[in-house]
Amino acid sequence: MPVSRYIKNGISFFIYSNLFIAFCVCAYTAKTTLLLYGNNGSPLVNSFVFSATLLFYCFHRVNKIKFLTPGENMEERNNWMSGHRPVYYTFIILCSITLLVELFFMPLRAWVVFIPVGILGVGYTFPIIPSKKGMKRLRDIYWLKIVWISLAFSWLTTFLPVIFIEPVSTLLKPSALFIFCRSFLFLFAVCMPFDIRDMQFDKQRGVNTLPVSIGAKTSTYISITVLLIFISLVCTQFLYFGLDFKVATALFISAFLTIALLPLANKKRPAVLFPLLYDGSMLVQWILVLLFTHF
Repeated sequence: MPVSRYIKNGISFFIYSNLFIAFCVCAYTAKTTLLLYGNNGSPLVNSFVFSATLLFYCFHRVNKIKFLTPGENMEERNNWMSGHRPVYYTFIILCSITLLVELFFMPLRAWVVFIPVGILGVGYTFPIIPSKKGMKRLRDIYWLKIVWISLAFSWLTTFLPVIFIEPVSTLLKPSALFIFCRSFLFLFAVCMPFDIRDMQFDKQRGVNTLPVSIGAKTSTYISITVLLIFISLVCTQFLYFGLDFKVATALFISAFLTIALLPLANKKRPAVLFPLLYDGSMLVQWILVLLFTHF
């Protein structure tokens, strides 16, 4: 087998197995402690977030495989998913064990973070909302799907690192709330391209996601607007709440880089590029904050 084939298979495994998104969310968690405490945080917290993310995505992928249409199953990422189910089952088992062990080392107050995220995670995959047509999942309210994802991960990556170190009241401090609001906006913006990518199949199934309802271009403009609000929050914190100039610069650059990448989602791209471009923006933001605060 040529070396290029090994490299391609390795990249596919790293992306489609959900290791990459778990690593990016872990880096985004470390970014929180960099902003607040000047370090990359507790290995326990970072490991917990990594395992929780990997568990959630693997479980969701296994559940999703059952509902793929023949056309969807032919797409590269979905074809990889269907052919590598044992990888997901292995990660689900390993992550479940890891999380159970790590829970014993978490302070009791951390459940303030775990419970809302757990409810969102369960409700996203399983039907918990009563309706006239039966029980619905949170993701079945299609125009709110991105909101649930952004809310869950911004909550986890912002508040878990804080509550691991300080009391619950610290969550209401402006410094923590600014990070939470910025994280929600940033994650909302980078989640949109994935719904744009899936527009064709969502239309076939009658799924009214935001891009299906208003179009890819308008959805991209919404994401750009959200990132402009992100930038305005950075300005507000810099001008009135003492945000360091170097940190503000790092956040500005990460937002403008992401704005530049968003229009690329409007045209058909290889499936492997979407996680690299948009999930990877979380990793880029952590790297920028690290560089600007330590060098």
